Amino acid sequence: MSNDTYSIIYAKILISTFFCLMAFLSFQFQPKLEKVFDKIGQGKAFTIFVILFRLIPFSIVYLLLGYKAQSDVYIFWRSAQEASHFKLVYRDFESLYSPFFPYITGTILYFWDSAEAITLLMVLVEIAVLWLSLKTYRSENKAKDVFKVLVYLLLPAPLIFCVIGGQEDIWMWGFACLFVYFSQEKASDFVLGIITALGLLCTKAFFVLLIPLIFLKINDKVKFILGNLSLGIPVFLFLFYFGGFSFLMPIRLAQEPMSPNFWSLVHPFVAELDIIKNTKILNWIGLILILSFATWQSLRTKEIAWKTYIPSIWILIFGTMMLIQIGSYANYLFIYSMPLVFCFDFIKQKKFVFITFFIQFVASFQPSLWFRIGKPFLRFEQFKEFRFVLEYSLEIIILAGVCYWLNWVIQKKDI
Repeated sequence: MSNDTYSIIYAKILISTFFCLMAFLSFQFQPKLEKVFDKIGQGKAFTIFVILFRLIPFSIVYLLLGYKAQSDVYIFWRSAQEASHFKLVYRDFESLYSPFFPYITGTILYFWDSAEAITLLMVLVEIAVLWLSLKTYRSENKAKDVFKVLVYLLLPAPLIFCVIGGQEDIWMWGFACLFVYFSQEKASDFVLGIITALGLLCTKAFFVLLIPLIFLKINDKVKFILGNLSLGIPVFLFLFYFGGFSFLMPIRLAQEPMSPNFWSLVHPFVAELDIIKNTKILNWIGLILILSFATWQSLRTKEIAWKTYIPSIWILIFGTMMLIQIGSYANYLFIYSMPLVFCFDFIKQKKFVFITFFIQFVASFQPSLWFRIGKPFLRFEQFKEFRFVLEYSLEIIILAGVCYWLNWVIQKKDI
């Protein structure tokens, strides 16, 4: 395989290394940086950081270097184009995402009709969710809160997945964080139900995993369900009236086997069983195990405040999903990297910070390597080649890291 094939991987490694070094320097000078944050204010510091570590990288990659958006973004772009012409999602064009998603992404095409515009929208949404997280999880020490912003923006995986990959997973955390924000503002359970319904309608089907765990803790369960149904039923009746059962498309289309997860890791030992042919069965097994584990943990901790409860079950859900869902891959780190940094005091621990940045570094390029060596579920005979040994080693590191983070969250009782 030519060096050109691996050029994007080298670029991602180089970028991730640079951001890890920036993070190292930031921790070295943390006290001095926090004094600067106090002087210039939270808003200005936030603006400077998102310009430096999101908008400028975007401009360099797409406007200066002329880099083209990657495959997933083209899928988003095509569905957004159809939606911008007021075609009906699922009936007139395919989408694996929630019904509002293509229409939201389609809005930016009226100003700039390109795949790169979709990536820009993903960056802007990430910035908005970051600001919401900062405000929702604010403390008395504003300088330390801003430092958390800096730490998040320097994590290699979110940078690569958002700016280079144009991934949308952070949208889900945005709605989960919005739920926490409004719960702190004493919003009614009916309003909280509307927020979760919006999360489900605007992001992807995975968001539904959060709803039963909220239901376990919510005070007025009837109002919460009514809030969900008041928005959900009209939308799905509309989709059904005009498109029949086409709205089931995101559920019907089976997930393609991905890596890394438990199934890709054990595949060399069970290759003769050909497990990847049974993705639907394995997906259902995974979902049952995810909900069972998350429910068990939720029942143990449901007396804690929403501010702690939501990020805890969030990381439990999607961390467990990364481990056991056959369609899971390293990009899912994007889903819970922000709550991992903002919602707990983990970054006070040097060991945690080092391990987290190392795992994020590995995750930033492992998907690219896996795709470029043919998306294999490995067999032992392939370990004769270094590229397969390397990729399998990266899988082990990432999944060990997920277990490490899950252990921290399970043991954490407060913020």
